[in-house]
Amino acid sequence: MNKLIERIKHILKTKEIRSKILFSLLILLIFRLLSSVPVAGIPAEAIKSLFEGTSMGDVLSAVSGGVLETASIVAIGLTPYINASIVFQLLGTVIPALDETRKEGPEGRRKISMYTRLLTVPLAILQSFVIYSTLLGFGLITKLGPLELATMVATFTAGSVVMMWFGELISESGLGGGTSYLIMLGILAGIPGSIRSNFLTMDNLQKTLFIVISLIMVTSVVIITTAERRVKVQYSRRVRTGGALESYIPIKLTQSGVMPVIFAMAFLSFPQLVGKFLVSKNYNEGLTNVAEKVLDFINNPYIKDGLTFLLVIGFSFVYLSVVFKTDELAENLQKQGAFIQGIRPGENTSDYLRKISLRLAAVGAIFLALLSILPDLFVRVGLVNGAVFSGTGLLIVIGVILEIKRQVESMVTTRSYDRYL
Repeated sequence: MNKLIERIKHILKTKEIRSKILFSLLILLIFRLLSSVPVAGIPAEAIKSLFEGTSMGDVLSAVSGGVLETASIVAIGLTPYINASIVFQLLGTVIPALDETRKEGPEGRRKISMYTRLLTVPLAILQSFVIYSTLLGFGLITKLGPLELATMVATFTAGSVVMMWFGELISESGLGGGTSYLIMLGILAGIPGSIRSNFLTMDNLQKTLFIVISLIMVTSVVIITTAERRVKVQYSRRVRTGGALESYIPIKLTQSGVMPVIFAMAFLSFPQLVGKFLVSKNYNEGLTNVAEKVLDFINNPYIKDGLTFLLVIGFSFVYLSVVFKTDELAENLQKQGAFIQGIRPGENTSDYLRKISLRLAAVGAIFLALLSILPDLFVRVGLVNGAVFSGTGLLIVIGVILEIKRQVESMVTTRSYDRYL
């Protein structure tokens, strides 16, 4: 324990780390203050009644930072931004121009980020209007006048843009990835209530099983998210001793981190929100019946788990194509006079790295997908009575904590190195 305390003290001596911690806490404080500011015309009870007991409600609550049911100005949270990101990730795989833009380096990524921000605004407007119309269709709220409706939509949209901005600020000046950090806060905010309603009602055997299962899952998540294969790289330049300089390329088992899980959550919420909207409006009997069947289909626990499993795997490969560019990596290695023993530089190196990354991604994606649905399966087979947290939530929380840990360790190492220069 003393070593841990000394380690924490050593970390906090680093000014940069202290600044990032304080900045992240400041954003958290502002976010919580905004989550207490209500939107005129939308009672919190109406939102709660609409989504209570549904998987869509759990998903939307998580990506809103746990404040959906407050009906506050930040209630719709990051959903529009995440959906905009999904759109451009998918478009990048089918539109060569977008893929070429990404390959332009920092400037290209800046353009894609700008496009994503721009798309976030109309998606936030659309989601705000759909939520209002759905609440109205189910008779949970009274009809708003044109000015009141415009104000409500503008307020929700502005709140979503602020959340997007918070995420970017945390990525730049705080600890962890901004989007996943805010989602983690929402997941953690819901755990005390889940403990009160589920864990405390379990008998002693179920509590023991729950603790054992939780420990196994946490350990598995840590192992999977930190596992990597190191591909040895040699440099043609020689040092004075005559030996070749050596390094390695770390290729993680889960190269895309927890983003596939977040994307899968957001992607599944979209058809459910649209289905709710169509049912509430009851435009015609046939369309309403189709919407109800779609909702029943998606809300079937086994179907939902199956879709989550497939989406996590699918987004793992999509995201891999964005974050791990083997062509660029092979080109940079060649420029630096580096090579992988037994592999020709250039295209052969790119193909070799792509083959390794795809194999690792396949294994990592399957494990991520399994872990994201296991807690629900344990509940259904009776091992535990009610889930305190979801598999997707567990993956996100641990993934963010590990990312923050790596970031802090990197800053401590850099500071220690600078002291010797």
